[in-house]
Amino acid sequence: MWKHLLLFLIGIILSVGADAQNYSDNVTLVSIDGDVVTLNSTASAQKKKEAEEQALRSAFNALFHSGIDGLKSGVSMISGETKDYDYRFFQENRYLNYLTTRPKTEKTEKIRGNTIAHVRISVNLKTLKSELERNKLTLNPGWSDAKVVNATASLNPTIVVVPDVNATTGYSFESMRAIAESSDMVRYTIDRVAEEFQKRGYKTRDFISQLQNSKNSSMLRDGAQTDNATMFVQQLPGDIVVTVDVDMITDASGKSEVTLNLRAVEKQTAGRLATKAFASGYYHTRDSMRLSDYAVKKITADFFSQLSSSFEDMIKKGREVNMELNLSEAVSDWDFDSDSPASGEFFKDALDEWLRANAYQSNYDMSQSTDKYISIRINVPLWDAEKNRSYTLSNFGGDFRKFLRTQLGDEYKPKVTSMGQKILVIVE
Repeated sequence: MWKHLLLFLIGIILSVGADAQNYSDNVTLVSIDGDVVTLNSTASAQKKKEAEEQALRSAFNALFHSGIDGLKSGVSMISGETKDYDYRFFQENRYLNYLTTRPKTEKTEKIRGNTIAHVRISVNLKTLKSELERNKLTLNPGWSDAKVVNATASLNPTIVVVPDVNATTGYSFESMRAIAESSDMVRYTIDRVAEEFQKRGYKTRDFISQLQNSKNSSMLRDGAQTDNATMFVQQLPGDIVVTVDVDMITDASGKSEVTLNLRAVEKQTAGRLATKAFASGYYHTRDSMRLSDYAVKKITADFFSQLSSSFEDMIKKGREVNMELNLSEAVSDWDFDSDSPASGEFFKDALDEWLRANAYQSNYDMSQSTDKYISIRINVPLWDAEKNRSYTLSNFGGDFRKFLRTQLGDEYKPKVTSMGQKILVIVE
């Protein structure tokens, strides 16, 4: 059987050019049987054998990078960009080693001179995963067998690219809408920057869909403690928010240049990850979109490396968060230097023990305190290793609120407010 399988596949491979890289995303799950997954993959090419081969490769590309609905919740196997490995894997035909049966072409059809091939394949995921681990590639959470996921395993953040807003324009979705709708150059540049992230293996989210149903009044929190810029960023979809500021100038000679400023921040804390400016260069044209395209093409690998490195560093060390605990003026019969009313433990000792257990790598400090005020600096993990899922500041705030309830009982109520890298707690 294997002899026939290899002859079949070699015949297909020899008919396909080495530069066939336009993989199809039309890959669906048929069944899962232990370590073997069966997929339907559809692709097109001029010739039948080329279309069959492209469908075969597209199935592996979907497993690696885009994910398949119904398989591991649609999460792709590989985290981050693996361009060099991908090239070797496909050009050296390594994927042939992970097929369990001969691919079956269900049907072919001719449309506008191209052949569309519908191919069913079965892949051994266990051996494929071993291949990726052997080459020291990072598997996404859910694909790793380990309970404690490697620090870089969650380094596959979703990116949302948005126009830059400031205090002058206002921190709101409506401000973004106005900027995007009033400038073809801005909207075009946002789409092009998103494409650059997609080329490098990042998943992106379109902020326009969020604009349609959101109003500024629902985005910002009332009260003096609200940091509008941080609160607004937290409402955007994605893990990393990349703001785009694009401007065109024309000199006296009639030459024009577009400057593109990119700033990437982590959504939960609004902490800066990467900042860089790229210029199109001067040309005798006022075609803003053409110049914007030139500027986008100047985006270097350094920017993406800086972004990945900063985010990975945050995963390794945790998000640094500052916390303040205060007593309400209405509380006069209890303070932080007393025993907890519910548990009977000395409150600061119980708090210190909770922080030690919940800080990432026990990295925290609560050395500044009085009987009515406690200042805490703590590193919060991005990944819940026990539950094998992401861990947000909202999750952390919820867990801290539960701890306070076990100590304070029903007699006192903690009010917990998160604002970027700061959490304020008032015990009332």
